[in-house]
Amino acid sequence: MFSEEHNRYVLLQRDIRNPWLCDKKTVALLGCLMLPVTFFCATYVILFGICDELGYPRPQFDGFNAIEILERNQLRAELYSNTHAHGNYSEIPEEIPKDIHIHHADYTPEKLKLICYYNFPSNDFSLKINEIDPNLCTHLNLAFASVVNHSIYLDEEHLGYLTNIIPLKEKNQYLKILLSIGGAGNNNGYPEMVKNHTNRKTFIQSVLNYVKDYKIDGVDLDWEFPGENSADHYQKMHFTQLLSEIRKTINKQPKYKFLLTVAVAAPNEIIDVAYDVSYMNEYVDFINLMSYDYHYYTKITPFTGINSPLYQASNEKFYLSTLNINYSSHYWNYLGMDKSKIVVGLPTYGHTFKLTNSENHGLYAPALGFGHLGSLGFASYSTICTFLQGNHISPIFDMDTFSPYAVKYYEWISFDDQQSLTYKAEYIKSNNFGGAMVYSLNADDYKGDCDMGTSSGIKFPLITAIKNVFDG
Repeated sequence: MFSEEHNRYVLLQRDIRNPWLCDKKTVALLGCLMLPVTFFCATYVILFGICDELGYPRPQFDGFNAIEILERNQLRAELYSNTHAHGNYSEIPEEIPKDIHIHHADYTPEKLKLICYYNFPSNDFSLKINEIDPNLCTHLNLAFASVVNHSIYLDEEHLGYLTNIIPLKEKNQYLKILLSIGGAGNNNGYPEMVKNHTNRKTFIQSVLNYVKDYKIDGVDLDWEFPGENSADHYQKMHFTQLLSEIRKTINKQPKYKFLLTVAVAAPNEIIDVAYDVSYMNEYVDFINLMSYDYHYYTKITPFTGINSPLYQASNEKFYLSTLNINYSSHYWNYLGMDKSKIVVGLPTYGHTFKLTNSENHGLYAPALGFGHLGSLGFASYSTICTFLQGNHISPIFDMDTFSPYAVKYYEWISFDDQQSLTYKAEYIKSNNFGGAMVYSLNADDYKGDCDMGTSSGIKFPLITAIKNVFDG
């Protein structure tokens, strides 16, 4: 009737439970003994949770920290980091300086630009438009619109933000406001749009409509990245054609002149695939060089590293020695982009790593994953500052890369502070680049809550540090 398999399970004919469990007095005594143990464990868990919350502040989900924004930024960070594994290093051309000492410039040909990205608000914790200082930045890039049906697309809510941000120009007549289109993980519309002249014409007309209808000062094209992981080998050429056609349209406009800028990659592996630099130089007003996310945890790169190093670290060789601001900015210049058109990107956020061994915590120390702080390996400056202050941590300043990092047990954090950004702003100024681009307003300490060093009570302390150098 039953299979051999069923016969393995035999019904017990007698109760073989320990008889002492059936004794009520014994059970009561056992309960009394377990009560203090249970109380101790519960108290420990509660206290540990509170201490953990104090040690690792809960990130505010503003426009920068919103999950969808983080996931998009993660795509770029992973792409940058994974170029380590297959980067082809060639000897740095002699025209690219390997070591430039920082000094104050005696002469700057024109006013340095300070481009600030502002992410659309996503919830009640977000940086509000009325909290933005209109005199802090020279340009505001409102991020991000999409490309849908070969045209710029913003939903009604985001169109409202665009409308509400324009009046900031009434408080600063020199402020330029641009609409940034695309962004990491938001580039699906670009490949089809650039494919032919008809599609590009439709897009350009939508640009003109936005310039006229919403009184913006230009557009920032953030396609990450032409030709990357695509079977279409003509994307590089088609993107260049788009820039050419937009420039021709601008030149034909008697009244509606507007700025054309492009957010571009920093690693030379991507630059070579994505851009015709010498042609771009003819068409764009300037580029926003995304010189951050050089080092980020992935399974291919399971080690710590500086988010936005100014120079290479002393132990970096071959391709790794190219992953820094100095190399990337000069590489763009070497390929044909005027220095005055290279706007160097600086982050107001950091990257976190979980160390494999808390005793091994230098640069390129083995890591198991993202750190606990922030989310997905990203943490805003205000979150990092609160963490450092609350745990009485003194950051380590690496004099090779002119960048700080901090360590607590297994937590490893690369970030920028006022000191490092002052050095980097001086570097930009002394080398006659076009200025600095900051990503983003949202990730800076815009409420002035940080009470560490010279930033006590200062709103937007990181961006202010850059501005002070440029204005000095």
